[in-house]
Amino acid sequence: MTLPTETSHSHPKRWRKALPVWVQVVVLLIVFASGIGVGGVSATHYVIDRMQHYRTHPEVLPEEITQSLARRLRLTAEQQSEILEIISRRHARIEEARQAPAPEIHSEFDLMEQEVAAVLEGRQKQQWLSTAEWVRSSFLPLNPQASGQ
Repeated sequence: MTLPTETSHSHPKRWRKALPVWVQVVVLLIVFASGIGVGGVSATHYVIDRMQHYRTHPEVLPEEITQSLARRLRLTAEQQSEILEIISRRHARIEEARQAPAPEIHSEFDLMEQEVAAVLEGRQKQQWLSTAEWVRSSFLPLNPQASGQ
């Protein structure tokens, strides 16, 4: 019994020639850069949308902040309720203070930070203080009184 050979059946196999390595690298870099660009534009669009949402509906911000803290800090229901009340009260004052100079905004934020910290325990308190410092440095206007301290 003879086995059929490749040449007796059909056309010989053709191997596709690969593109040069430098072309492959350039294409991969273009795809990678495009992904970064699309991701950056999408993230910026999301942040701007959220900021506009909070500007038009400032009443939802305290509830969303409290929910975020509840997940992050594993708050009890009692802590969550107290913190929602504190943030709601202080957020209203911070919104009023936005029209005032930066030191007033910072003093209201400092009071809110201290009141929330008083409700928390141990690790929760440390995480809250770290989060509050990040918010202060990221979102609040510069405090001219801080440089004098």
